[in-house]
Amino acid sequence: MLPRPIRFLLLLGGLGLGLFSTPLHAQQVLVDDPTSVPRGAAQLEAWHSVEESWMAPALRVHPALELAAGAAFFATGIEDRRTVEYSAEGKLLLRPGSAHRIGVAAVGGVGVRQLGVPRDRPASVYGYGVVSQDLGAGLTAYQNVGWVNEENGPHELTWGARLDGSLLDRATLIGEVYGEGRSAPSLQAVLRTALLPDRIEMDVSVTRGGSVDGRSTWATLGFTFMSAPLYR
Repeated sequence: MLPRPIRFLLLLGGLGLGLFSTPLHAQQVLVDDPTSVPRGAAQLEAWHSVEESWMAPALRVHPALELAAGAAFFATGIEDRRTVEYSAEGKLLLRPGSAHRIGVAAVGGVGVRQLGVPRDRPASVYGYGVVSQDLGAGLTAYQNVGWVNEENGPHELTWGARLDGSLLDRATLIGEVYGEGRSAPSLQAVLRTALLPDRIEMDVSVTRGGSVDGRSTWATLGFTFMSAPLYR
């Protein structure tokens, strides 16, 4: 029998696949924070947009370690055909942002496009560092700096900056910018609402991104479901 936290994570993953099996283009936030999952708890993030759909269950397996898995459904441009990419990620909480004015974390992950198909390497490999600062007055700043390598592609620098501001008890406004390699940076504005405090959050975002010659704007709807602590 699998431990209860692992069973719960697998259940969340199955739920996410069942609820979000159509495409989307973006993610809930482009810039990560040092602590995503409360201590001893699990969560499921799922979001949907024009060309992609994502689901990403995560579990705080140790006070200093979060593990996450994900599945993305991408439009191929061919009617009724989609491709799926799977990901696995670990986040080392060097200084959890939820417990310190300045938070620090290190993240590493891989992406695979087809399970069970022999490959020389994963489709994508990435890593980045995360720093957060509590600025007071309901404001928190985040910065990410890292690296990504896509299959058959160059090694590229990634960077991002984000500012969160609490508007009301249950509403937060998020502004962020994210860059990768020499491509034009993406801009995103997010309104986050706590539908059920500490359990369910809803994100509505507007993103501007793409190449210089083909930039576009799209909207994304996302939800985060958080569990009570599964263990101490």
